[in-house]
Amino acid sequence: MKGVMTIILAGGKGERLYPLTKDRAKPAVPFGGIYRIIDFTLSNCLNSDLRKIYVLTQYKSISLDRHLRLGWNIFHPHLDEDLCIIPPQQRSSSHWYEGTADAIFQNIYSVEAERPDHVVILAGDHVYKMNYQKMLQDHLNNDADVTVGALEYPVEQTREFGVMQVDRSRRLTGFQEKPERAIGLPDDPSKALVSMGIYVFKTSVLIQAVCEDAKKDGAHDFGKSVIPSLISSHRVFAYPFVDENRKEVRYWRDIGTLDAYW
Repeated sequence: MKGVMTIILAGGKGERLYPLTKDRAKPAVPFGGIYRIIDFTLSNCLNSDLRKIYVLTQYKSISLDRHLRLGWNIFHPHLDEDLCIIPPQQRSSSHWYEGTADAIFQNIYSVEAERPDHVVILAGDHVYKMNYQKMLQDHLNNDADVTVGALEYPVEQTREFGVMQVDRSRRLTGFQEKPERAIGLPDDPSKALVSMGIYVFKTSVLIQAVCEDAKKDGAHDFGKSVIPSLISSHRVFAYPFVDENRKEVRYWRDIGTLDAYW
């Protein structure tokens, strides 16, 4: 899709997945034989016609680099397609990535060089099937500055997630990171909207937001700092997850623990 750049965050240590992450980053953990966890996100990109992809690596990335080079060498630069693997550059800092927003900030040069209209930010360690084109279209229809992928969860099961409060148009009115007691939906208080770690940004908003965030002390994380800071000043919307598996129960997993991996 023209005018869209995709960034996959794939540098996580995955300490809770040890010993599977003893010698590799979490997105490179094997899944179903020859596949890796990151293949779910990359497959979604390919089937959503997102073919300008930057993968930000960091922790024990050799296994991941090898898999991407050998298993995903199907992109053709002369057709304006690219799968670019970017290790930490230390262009703007001498430290490794300190959070999801800091990872984008340290690679702001790559974003500005591409000059996309919109940037899709994805995690490389989630298992799900999704068409990002539908989310992009919703983003455009709402004239949104930011759109956050969202999934309904029972209120009592949201303690490990970022939880969004929305009005009836799905515009964000609040954001809680791992709350003890989440605020339910306007039309169903028993359920809450959790963030899937999937974002669509207008490029100008993204650049300004991560640059402002870099000036402050904090987690430098989209869920903990960037998204909450934009709610009052920008058009931030939630996009309800549409599972392309089309089963009764929508399936999405953040592979953060051995139990989740199983």
